[in-house]
Amino acid sequence: MNLKEERGKSITRFLAIYLIFVLFALLVNLSMEMIIPAPEVKEPMNIVFFYTIFQFVGSLVFLLKDFESGKMGFLSLVAGFILEFTLMNPEWVKSIYSLSIGGDVIVAAIVSAFYWFIAWGGPSYFARHLKLSRRSS
Repeated sequence: MNLKEERGKSITRFLAIYLIFVLFALLVNLSMEMIIPAPEVKEPMNIVFFYTIFQFVGSLVFLLKDFESGKMGFLSLVAGFILEFTLMNPEWVKSIYSLSIGGDVIVAAIVSAFYWFIAWGGPSYFARHLKLSRRSS
């Protein structure tokens, strides 16, 4: 296989992986945002825009590092919590900063952890089972 064919195959594989990651975010994460809306987010298009960028990063990590879905989920969780505590600052994070931690804050943190874990964990699981990882090809 020459370099041009190999590059084309890599681009096609990345686009397929990215499509899985974005579709998963739109179907699962966005629908969960509609069921349990975050009071800080007023526009669904902001959620879509954020997830297209976040899933692009996840797709690159999956393509380059070929991590298992559990590790991808953990990386997503860590990245998501870094974003929550530095940029997003929802109410439950502000409550943690002010050391007023109650049951509502704990539940919000658990729900948020679930959101972040499945953001990359779910699509990487499906991509691996569709034989799009380096180990499967």
